[in-house]
Amino acid sequence: MADKDSTRHARRRRVWLAGLLTAVVAGVAAVISGAPPPGTITLATGQPGGMYDRFGAAYATRLQRVGLRTEVAPSNGSLDNLQRLLRGEVDAAFVQSGTYRLVSDPEGRVRGIAALYSEPLWVFHRGGVRSLSALADRPISIGPPASGTEAVAAALLRAHGIDPAGSKVERLRHAEARARLEQGSLDAAFFVTSYSDPLVGGLLRQPGIGLLSFEREKAYTRTFPALTPLKLYAGMLDLQRDLPAQDMTLLAPTALLAGRAGLHPRVVEQLLKAAQAIHGPGSLLDAPLRFPSREALDIPPHDAADVYLAHGESLLSRTLPYALLRWTPIVHVLVISVILWIPLVRALPELGRWRIDRRFGRLYALLGDADRRVGAARDAGELKAGLAALDRLSVEAQPLCDKMPGLRQRDVYDWRVHLAFVRSQAMARLAAMDEGRGSGS
Repeated sequence: MADKDSTRHARRRRVWLAGLLTAVVAGVAAVISGAPPPGTITLATGQPGGMYDRFGAAYATRLQRVGLRTEVAPSNGSLDNLQRLLRGEVDAAFVQSGTYRLVSDPEGRVRGIAALYSEPLWVFHRGGVRSLSALADRPISIGPPASGTEAVAAALLRAHGIDPAGSKVERLRHAEARARLEQGSLDAAFFVTSYSDPLVGGLLRQPGIGLLSFEREKAYTRTFPALTPLKLYAGMLDLQRDLPAQDMTLLAPTALLAGRAGLHPRVVEQLLKAAQAIHGPGSLLDAPLRFPSREALDIPPHDAADVYLAHGESLLSRTLPYALLRWTPIVHVLVISVILWIPLVRALPELGRWRIDRRFGRLYALLGDADRRVGAARDAGELKAGLAALDRLSVEAQPLCDKMPGLRQRDVYDWRVHLAFVRSQAMARLAAMDEGRGSGS
């Protein structure tokens, strides 16, 4: 019964040891492999119906095809999106060049992914405005609060001596600003949006509303590095209606894609693949293959984006669909576990044998000492003391013999034979001494 209990105890201990080693190996493998890419991300866009909102839907559709669900979060625009990134409410967002410097990010929580397309500033007006200075003390809209439109419009107004916090400066969403401008209750409205936004074509066709052309573009771009001069030639937007009716010079920030610093590299790659498909063909304003790029990216770049834009897609992303990429860390864990387990599995029996040999080695050393004492004994008292030492050695060795696995039982019986041999030698000498004392008497 005791033997069975001992065997069960040894088996339980081996199971616990194997479980502990498995947990350690899995933990090490998980740390090495990193977290798997997520199945869902949140993308902050812009005003409902605006271009950021439309591009957000296009990104969501493409990412859904590869297995990455994208939740689109409408917002007021660029600054609002940056604040959401800083608060960790979204994973990625469309933002406008020149606005990142307006937020505080000492910990580097926001990273740039790519520049996407030119996003002109359209200043539509009534009354023959030739310069922004002419908008002083007139009712105007500079875009919704925390939007990229508001940021660039406020900076330009200040450069012309106009206080953007003045009572006649309103902050309206694009749809409301357009309606107010068409009704005549606004004299001018600022919009930062793509040329393909229906708002632009609608206002260009509206009688009595003009588009401001920036005549000192070099002065503006030197003063505001985030703005790029952009030529809009007559008829470029609509040849049939000749829109615009004459050559115009616009100032254009660049639409950027930004993300959290901790955004998974595989997600960054999928976002950039979608960006290449959507923005790579170019447009009336942007040459083919100009975007996505690092050009005009004024946010510190995400490491994965920097590698992708410089060297292309990673081997994993190029060869495996995203759905499988999500499982690669688990595969890494299994592979690393097997790699670590093979030497462990091979080493454990050797370790067990070494421990047994070490304990038997100690017992045999003590047996050798006892054998020498018995051999050197000069009287019966010393022999009896040697026999007592052999008895203690037998008792000490018994727990080891009881726990010995079947393959090592030969060692147990060898030990017992050798112990019995030394003991028989001692008993024979003791009997001879006793017989000699009896003859002498």
